[in-house]
Amino acid sequence: MASGAGAVIVAAGSGRRFGGDTPKQFLQLRGEPVLRRAVRAFAEHRGICETVVVLPLAYAVAPPEWLQILPVKIVAGGAERGDSVWNGLAALAPDVGTVLVHDGARPFVTADVITRVLEAARGGGAIAAVPVADTLKRVQADRWITETVERATLWQAQTPQGFPRRLLLRAYGRARTEGRSGTDEAELVERLGASVRVVLGSPTNVKITRPEDFPLAEALAGAAG
Repeated sequence: MASGAGAVIVAAGSGRRFGGDTPKQFLQLRGEPVLRRAVRAFAEHRGICETVVVLPLAYAVAPPEWLQILPVKIVAGGAERGDSVWNGLAALAPDVGTVLVHDGARPFVTADVITRVLEAARGGGAIAAVPVADTLKRVQADRWITETVERATLWQAQTPQGFPRRLLLRAYGRARTEGRSGTDEAELVERLGASVRVVLGSPTNVKITRPEDFPLAEALAGAAG
């Protein structure tokens, strides 16, 4: 019976929303690439036996040296995020029974967050998340507010998101058959009728998506030392 835990780090995006010639996951953040910070957290975690990094094809063929020296397996991604996760799942060793999926553009994930998701994922689906702190408004296309949304039960999803490997394969297999996608792994698993719980993430576990996110990331990197 497969009992090990593996991680799939998804970093195959082109970074169109970020702009520039270099995908954001390869940019330097206080002297260390964004992706390397994310990968190290999993590669150095005692509970993770294998880490697969999914890159754009050109980078998968010729990975940067700083990634080649890490104890990871590198594979090429696909056209969409779901395709990249699927490729990453296929690359994991047969003895990996639990999988954590993480965004390569989240460089500040901590060992504690990884541990919490990993422990919860062994019994079913689990994701890192934080309670929503801001007041939320539902807005029409013309930007008029239609209602204020009750936030007491709302959480903001992060990664990693962890699941039994068989469950995640079923979820992605069904999505591929139906030609559907999801915003994250949890959504696909929920469509199977399976339960997914949240565990406490971290306010600093931010995702770098747009250029305006980078100054905050640099400040967090500086505070971390």
